[in-house]
Amino acid sequence: MRDRFTRSRTDSHTGDERSTYTTGPCTAVIGSMTLAMKAQSVLAEAAIRAGVTKISSSETHNGCAYGVEFPCSQSGNVRTVLSRAGIRVRQYIQG
Repeated sequence: MRDRFTRSRTDSHTGDERSTYTTGPCTAVIGSMTLAMKAQSVLAEAAIRAGVTKISSSETHNGCAYGVEFPCSQSGNVRTVLSRAGIRVRQYIQG
């Protein structure tokens, strides 16, 4: 999921469908792979597209970890959903 997320829309003048790029993916640093997979599942239940990713120690404050990537436009919803599910997020990385 390292690619940018796209959104399609129809041009009102020509009727052509266009893909526009939105911001790159944001990442919630979770910790273990098991918890990252649980976070992905919880987000899927809330209709938020997310993928598990390994995060290098250069991107985190506490060494290597796993996390979930999601569209930055869903940041507020992701924080709410993960918090209500009791999943502790170590850090959020803006895309």
